[in-house]
Order: sequence, then structure tokens, then C-alpha cells
Amino acid sequence: MSILLLIVSCQQYDKQDRVAKDEVVIDTQMVKILFPPGKDILTGGDGAISIQIDDNRSFWLWGDSFLGEVVNNRRAESSPFVMGNVWQLLDGKSIKTITGGTLVSPESLLKTEKVDGYPAVLWPMHGFVKNNIVHVFMSTIVQTGKGTWDFYWHSIMYYRLNLLDLSVIDKQELLTEKQTEAHFGFGVTEHEGFYYVYGSNPQKDFTATLHVARARLRDDKLQDWEYFDGNNWLYDPKGSKALQGIDIPVSEQFSVFRYDDKFILLTQDRFKPEVYTFTADTPEGPWSDKKLIYTIPEGKDSTLFVYNAMAHPQYGPEGKLLVSYCVNAKNTPDLYKNASIYKPRFFWISLDTVFRSPDPPVASGKPLR
Repeated sequence: MSILLLIVSCQQYDKQDRVAKDEVVIDTQMVKILFPPGKDILTGGDGAISIQIDDNRSFWLWGDSFLGEVVNNRRAESSPFVMGNVWQLLDGKSIKTITGGTLVSPESLLKTEKVDGYPAVLWPMHGFVKNNIVHVFMSTIVQTGKGTWDFYWHSIMYYRLNLLDLSVIDKQELLTEKQTEAHFGFGVTEHEGFYYVYGSNPQKDFTATLHVARARLRDDKLQDWEYFDGNNWLYDPKGSKALQGIDIPVSEQFSVFRYDDKFILLTQDRFKPEVYTFTADTPEGPWSDKKLIYTIPEGKDSTLFVYNAMAHPQYGPEGKLLVSYCVNAKNTPDLYKNASIYKPRFFWISLDTVFRSPDPPVASGKPLR
């Protein structure tokens, strides 16, 4: 496997300590670090999925991505575009963009074969690092045409990679569309000997419920998978049922993580600009204490999509949480005229907001630089 490392020096990411209770503060620092100026680097992408390695390092995983160079906030039409997955390694002092292929023709880092004669790509989901092994879930997306929506979800892949060079140890087709409707692979969290892996189950009526599976790590591999049916854990994934207490359609991407003795779900309303949190005492819920933590301002712009808010708890000091959301243009040429569109936005909240604030917080308008 060919791996291309594109290395750009940057300042260490400063953990912020200026977020007041019940206040949203816009962060302008992280996007500058992830997308620094230069040539042959990542210049735009969506997903913004972070996987913590240790106290100083995290992987960032991106879906469809632009590379190359941006001049005066414009990208050339010849800029390399990678469908599938592009990785970055952020160690607090430098950022590395990691792809397959070459400098001239970069490719997705992890690739897959055709499905039913159609080309397919691996879309990044979530994962964890343990014993120098990267455990990561990928969604197999099959492209049936050239239109924006000419694709379908086919299966969930479970990869194990060497931490040192991201070479593939092994891969497993965990579930296919015929075995489950839930897209498991997000919000991975460990608790009492199990790894809990969450997924959304989108329906034709545009609802989307939250589901959870779990497995044990045996011999450095997730095994003995079970699926929650609302009361019990089953071995049959078709028995998986929606988790209780969530009254909005969850995003395709979302976050579930532990804070003190609580579990926090952070999700955007699937088709709206509102970002919410829910809390639970156990990984499977029931979920309660719904809070509106932020309304995405770009949601008012009819030329843009806003989607897939996610949490990055490894970057916050005690009691503070970094949150991202993705932005895309409805008119593709706009991505070349204005390169800043196709980058995530970031903001900080106080976790006091999640647990105690009776009202949604208001953005302060004071960026953290």
C-alpha cells in the first residue's frame, strides 16, 4: 500500500480555558491548523472525525476532500479531489495529511473493490486506538451514477491498522445492508469491558433513530458482537431497536462520549441547523435531559448545507468541549470560487450547559484565537 505523508509545521493547539458557563465561543484556531496555507496539502473536506491516540495526538478522518493549493481563497479547477477517506495526524506541533497514491495523483488511503459492478469507496466513520492498533469503521458507499445522490450504503467494514504506518493488519465485513438497517460505526466508547458502537437508522419518512451494538476486545480484536433491543442484548443484528428518549432524527455522524459518570450524545437535528445534547446513566440509555446547545448560523444561507455536528472531547480542558460541524455548497462551482466554504466550523461550549443550563446558550461573538 502506498502512503503519502504531507507534513506541515504548525503551532501547538492550545487548550482553551476561557469558555464561560452557558456560553458558546467561536473557535478560529483549529481550522487554521488543520488547513494551513501551502502546496500539496488538504484544503477542504467534510467529516471532521477525530480519534484520540494519546494526550498529544489524534487522527482526523475526512470524507471527500480537496488537496493542492488555495490562492486568494480560490482553488484551481485542476485541484486534486479524493473520494473516500483522507487522514491527518495532529500531534499538537505538526499536521500530516495522509493519503494513498502520489503527490501528483493522491487517492483514498483505504480502498475497496467494486460492488455489483459499480465503483465503491470507503467513507470514514469512527474508532479507537489500543495497544498500537487503530480500530476503525468504514462505510462502503456504492456509486450508481454521476449525480449528487446516485449512491447507496452497502456495508460496514471493520479495519485494524498498524499505528506506526497505518498499514492494514486485517479487515472484516461486519454487517451488510441485508443484515441491518442501522449504520453502526460512530460514537465509539469503552465502558466496563465492552466497546459500545453506535449507529443511525434512517427511514424513508426522514426520521433517523439511534442504535447501539457492543463487543469485547479479545486478542486485540473486537469480537462477540451484541445488539440492544430495548431491553436485552442479542446476537442477531436484526433485533436491534431504537434507543429511547431521543425525539429528533439523529445525524449520520454524531458523538457519544463519557464525562464523569454520564454518557453524552451530541447530534445535529438531521436536516436542521440545531445541535442538541442528551445524557444517560448507561451506554444504552434511556436518554434524557435534551439541550439545544447551538443553532448553526450558516443554516440560514439557502446556498449552503450544514450537517454532522461532532464533539472532540480530547481537546478541551476540564469542563470545556470542542464541537465541529460541516459546511458544503449546493452549487459545486462555489467550492472553487470560495475555498473557505468546504471546511468545518468549530465552537466551544461549557459542559455546564449540558447538565444545568435551563435555556440554550447564545454565541458570544468573541473568537478564540
